[in-house]
Amino acid sequence: MAEEQTITVFTSLEIPTQLVDSMITMQQGRDEMEPQHRDAIHLTLAFLGRLDAEKLADAAAFLSGKTWTAPLIRFTGQVRHGSWALKSDPDYHYDEATIQKGEQIRLGIEPVPELLGIYSDLTRNLGGAEDDYWPHVTLGVARRNVPAASMNTLDIPRQGGPARSLDLRQESEEAHHRVLVTRDFS
Repeated sequence: MAEEQTITVFTSLEIPTQLVDSMITMQQGRDEMEPQHRDAIHLTLAFLGRLDAEKLADAAAFLSGKTWTAPLIRFTGQVRHGSWALKSDPDYHYDEATIQKGEQIRLGIEPVPELLGIYSDLTRNLGGAEDDYWPHVTLGVARRNVPAASMNTLDIPRQGGPARSLDLRQESEEAHHRVLVTRDFS
């Protein structure tokens, strides 16, 4: 019997173009990080894991069949670091004071009611809820170990804007994740 095909998927929000532009500006001149590519910048809402064709179709139908209000996306000014990938390495130990090579550098997003409502609706219906959910976008990946305090000099923009879309994406090893379904906000 053939093994069932599955793909790893997650839901995300496309952030406003002016915030993407601001992130690109923040990345410039920061040699301590490999910048997130413009086309890969998104706010991850819920990691759904490995889905077979039937569950993937259910997730796509749910996203396509719902209407949500576009949440306002605004950076909080909080910067965190970490890595889901490195957690599986027994030699990796998180250090709050040091951004370690390979860790993601993440910018917090204000958890407005519309954003949290979409998150709650998605996770209630599709799974992927996190106990310590912290909405964020990834600015880049550390090229070497640096003090976490070095990120205090980021010129984080205060303006915000509405999310452009809610997407179902296939996770990829590459910088770009394949968009499977896009639900535009109108």
